[in-house]
Amino acid sequence: MTVNKTLTADQARDILEKVALFDDLEPEEKEILSLFNWCFVVYQPGDHLTNEDSLDKRFFVLMSGLANIYKGDPPQLITQLKAGEIIGEISFLTNEPRTASVIAAAKCSALVVDQALLEKLPISLREKLKDQIILKMAQRLNRMNNRLTLGHL
Repeated sequence: MTVNKTLTADQARDILEKVALFDDLEPEEKEILSLFNWCFVVYQPGDHLTNEDSLDKRFFVLMSGLANIYKGDPPQLITQLKAGEIIGEISFLTNEPRTASVIAAAKCSALVVDQALLEKLPISLREKLKDQIILKMAQRLNRMNNRLTLGHL
């Protein structure tokens, strides 16, 4: 099993500045989030962020690099994710098993969020993160609906 390293608070702060998902955060809120630097995890190519059917209760914000989503046995590549994408939010919200595996395609970092972290964040910051999750989910659903309508699924 790979032991993943975490970012320093300075590295976390720097990367928060580069990801559009966090553009609505005030500088003070980014500073607070960066103090939870142990939640910013670095993955090497081939590392699993999460596995299909697992009951993992965390979600991830891809902060840098690329990650691939695979489904099935044998695994089929579904899509590739880039910085700013949210991973695993459905399982986090519904307590359902993971529907796919996510594997680092290149060196990447992710903010790993669990219920304990959310409870430690100030309410305003927590609400902004929740708003971003809802927005990303709505955008994904809209893209899928458009692809379905155009017959691309």
